[in-house]
Amino acid sequence: MQTVPGGQFPSDLADVLRLELMSLGDDLIAAIAREVPAYARPLEGSFGRGVRQGVEEALLRFLTVVDTNSPGPPDLAASREVYVRLGRGEFRAGRSLDTLLGAYRVGARVAWRRLADAARRGGLDADGLVSLAETMFAYIDGISGATAEGYALAQSRAASERGRLWDRLGELMLAGGNPATIEQTARAASYRLPDSLAAIIVPGSAGTGTGTGTGTGTGTGTGTDHDRDGDERVDDRIGCLALPPDTPRAIKGDDIWIFVGDPTGPGRRKWLERALVGLGAVVGPAVPWPEASASAARAAFARNARDRGELPGVPGCPDGSLFTDDHLAQLLLARDPVLLADLASLRLAPLDGLPVRVRARLAETLLLWLRLRGQRARIAAELQVHPQTIRYRLNQLRTLFGESLDDPDVRFELELVLRASPRPPMPTQAGHRDSPV
Repeated sequence: MQTVPGGQFPSDLADVLRLELMSLGDDLIAAIAREVPAYARPLEGSFGRGVRQGVEEALLRFLTVVDTNSPGPPDLAASREVYVRLGRGEFRAGRSLDTLLGAYRVGARVAWRRLADAARRGGLDADGLVSLAETMFAYIDGISGATAEGYALAQSRAASERGRLWDRLGELMLAGGNPATIEQTARAASYRLPDSLAAIIVPGSAGTGTGTGTGTGTGTGTGTDHDRDGDERVDDRIGCLALPPDTPRAIKGDDIWIFVGDPTGPGRRKWLERALVGLGAVVGPAVPWPEASASAARAAFARNARDRGELPGVPGCPDGSLFTDDHLAQLLLARDPVLLADLASLRLAPLDGLPVRVRARLAETLLLWLRLRGQRARIAAELQVHPQTIRYRLNQLRTLFGESLDDPDVRFELELVLRASPRPPMPTQAGHRDSPV
């Protein structure tokens, strides 16, 4: 049996191979089960049907490729869909794509040995065997490609679904959703709820401030107000975060909310600082996961207080991140600015009527006197002035405040208001001249 000129196979080759295929299918399945551990189990149920259908389809369709008596080119679309489905099935079964491709390689080796022997016995010459081998392995490549496509499609679809579940999980945490619903969503997303987590807000463009509330709550919703037109832009920003891909997240206006597990574990603080560098993020306190919305509430409040300049020593638009646990006292004082202003007005009343610069210098000196427990030398060193100047200022303060400076409660309240506002509100009266001190 000679190869037909022009690359076609002899007209009787398909008949020769068809006889061999009658017993080849079971041998292929046995070889795959023997050499590929993942398939070394009884071929029962949908798994068994899938393997047998794949083997039978491969052999039958291969015949149409080498059959020169066919009225037209072989239609491989139907068989391609079989292998796309097999690829999807492998992903859903939790096996790697390499497992199935390995089975194809085993099957191709066994099939080629048997079919080559049959073709040789049928009289196919050397050129014909070469053509048959090229055709067969190109066919296997096509099957492998269809399987890889099905696997990738299933993988992409699953990733997209998990992403939606992580979004939903973040929205529920942000809104203070029912713990049972959060647990159910976490299971569907294959997400293990941590013992503790922290809410983190990554602000959008400067000055937007949307979606963070006024500082009296989280200002959050259930996710229904997502800016769908901006999803791609937001997804790009999420992708830039050096955080695990399965981190629950939510979008609120231009802001990104993320919920990081075990935020206080060894090395986690430095890891978060690196991951959030340059984003002006605000990190809420670590809380049990059912209290995630409480962490979000504090982060939202701290973000707003920072942006309003109510956290002394914290720039309004920092490149670094603000960890709320580092500023608890300042946040406490910023919680009720009107009450704080009233307390400041009461306790700093003795400074009223002084020239602006004198008032500022005395307030600064008073704060250091309270902080350093009256150590004049250290106060002078801090302010870089002569100790005699400090003695003069302290005498002024004693004259202005009198015996109230001996009252522990008064000293406590004075330090509170001076720490909250190192430069207390200055009087606007005209006509005062600055003192040389």
